Amino acid sequence: MSALAGIFKFDPRTPVREADILALARGIRQVAPDGGGSIMHTSNLAMVYGALHTTPESLLESQPLVRKGLTLVWDGRLDNREEIRACVSETFHGVPTDLALVSAAYCTWGTHCFARLVGDWAIALWDESSKHLILAIDYIGVRRLFYRVDDDGVVWCTIPEPLVLTAPAKLHLDLDYFAGIFHPRPPLGTTPYREIRGLVPAHYLVFDDRRKCSERRYWSINPHAKIRCTSDEEYEEEFRRVFRRSVGRRLRSNGVITAELSGGIDSSSIVCMSDDIRHLHPGPAIETLSYYSLEDPSGDERPFFSLIEHARGRTGNHLSVDELNHQMSDDALAPLPKEYFVAIPGYFRKSLVWSQHIQAILERTRSRVILSGLGGDELLGGVQYEAPELAECLIQGRIIAFCQSLIDWSIARRKTVYRLLFDVLKLLVSRYDPAAWIRGKPLQCSWSRLSPPDLRPTVSAFAAWRKLGASQLNAEAIRYAIGSQLACTAPPLTGHYERRYPYLDRELFEFISAVPRNQIIRPAQRRSLMRRSLRLLVPNEVLFRKTKWFGTRSPIAQLRDQTAALHQMFNQPWLSDGILMDAAQLQRELLEVGHGLNTLTPLMLSAISVEQWLRVQVERGFVDLTKSSEEANAGTRSTSFLTQALTR
Repeated sequence: MSALAGIFKFDPRTPVREADILALARGIRQVAPDGGGSIMHTSNLAMVYGALHTTPESLLESQPLVRKGLTLVWDGRLDNREEIRACVSETFHGVPTDLALVSAAYCTWGTHCFARLVGDWAIALWDESSKHLILAIDYIGVRRLFYRVDDDGVVWCTIPEPLVLTAPAKLHLDLDYFAGIFHPRPPLGTTPYREIRGLVPAHYLVFDDRRKCSERRYWSINPHAKIRCTSDEEYEEEFRRVFRRSVGRRLRSNGVITAELSGGIDSSSIVCMSDDIRHLHPGPAIETLSYYSLEDPSGDERPFFSLIEHARGRTGNHLSVDELNHQMSDDALAPLPKEYFVAIPGYFRKSLVWSQHIQAILERTRSRVILSGLGGDELLGGVQYEAPELAECLIQGRIIAFCQSLIDWSIARRKTVYRLLFDVLKLLVSRYDPAAWIRGKPLQCSWSRLSPPDLRPTVSAFAAWRKLGASQLNAEAIRYAIGSQLACTAPPLTGHYERRYPYLDRELFEFISAVPRNQIIRPAQRRSLMRRSLRLLVPNEVLFRKTKWFGTRSPIAQLRDQTAALHQMFNQPWLSDGILMDAAQLQRELLEVGHGLNTLTPLMLSAISVEQWLRVQVERGFVDLTKSSEEANAGTRSTSFLTQALTR
């Protein structure tokens, strides 16, 4: 991904200091190696851009773009280029860049253009006519944008690290964020720092020189959108068309593309479809990257990804998780070297070594793009969830179909009819309290000092819940969950590349939410539509496999092997003790891991990473723990710092 950053002072008489914008420019170099530019639009506004060129058109872009009272910086890939070009009022000669098309879209439709932009993107623009600074990101949060509101203005950046390094005063912990780590993900929009926030997917922020800030949602699923075909075959054909278009959009590249090939259905389908597209439309080569473990139960994925490699006549790049574990047996959980500063907890020395292995492969293949299968399992019925189909039948008054489906699902899932009816009722009620449904059952971490975070403010504004049907409610809940997962996915520690997600294509998402639920999944038939549609493209041994490796042994093994390092950590007072967790209780439960008595090992690893992260933050003087300790002891949490800053 490319990077963008900037500073806006609320008072036009307050100039942006050159040293401040240069500090941001230095901060984004780690993700943007291809240069860029900066511009002082007015005395109180400055923008900076750093490039990572991954499409042919991006090589022609010059940012920031200034035209017709508009200053614009853009990080993204616009997928519906021809549609936008045909609808805007501007005439182009030759092949326009994504940046030029987005600029023309804003000049034509204003902020309404955001709902028309299909792709992965983040944008910052200054509208001179309205004196508004506008920040926005795509519908699901593939691209991210962070901001910090100070006493005199707002600072924004693609990555949070520069916002920490340039903060005018010590920052404070956001306890909702850390509560989310243990229950099980932070609320969208939060970061470890109360003063630094992240944009929520499908939303944009508007700042003006009167210190006013407003957050608005620009997109949600159309509740009236329905796709109805006359046969299964027509649904299958339409799915293939939409999926093919989604994969094809992510093959637009100015260099080699690397596709993750785990041996599962999602990644294998992407690789097979990519090859099919390349057969008809030649372009940059497609390499594959596969991981496997012989020590983890069901971890030997080689028989499955080898089938795909054999079918495409090309052996890919393989990484052994076991070799990495053995290489890092002594310091897997050691903190990162001091030269690596990260604003988000979750990294160990092992994370760095793994990132270096990926970097070496990408450099060898000269690739800057990785295709990922994230989202396929959730969106295409990899998880059995029958309530949307049953609720659809009930809402539409199809009582006979409802009763038949109820019986079929009860037999297939081995659940009582009463339990199924309860799940249907819970889904329907969720349109009035979606946060309760999304939150799920909290994990019982006896060592956590924090209760689950309150998701209601963010979730309630996330989508038009009360207008949605049953399948659409489910789809939007999945979008929130995936957005939360993406928010926890930081840029690579080493190397320069961007991840692309074919299953997160917005038009594919809209298609899945608009077809009948019994096309996506059926009793005893997970991924029904996907498997029926791709049976002539993906080998049956992969397409109809029933198990998949999830690396369940690795966290347990890491904790067992790092006993000495953990003892050394506990020999020092824990900064998070009494604020985020009970260190003594955590230490007792860590001892149980060696006896196989504890199943919360991933959360324990998270707790260890949080403590290591916090020690670095305090040592470097970035965080003040005083208020956090007072809040934890009082059992309260502060309101959003954005609200505080703008209401002073």
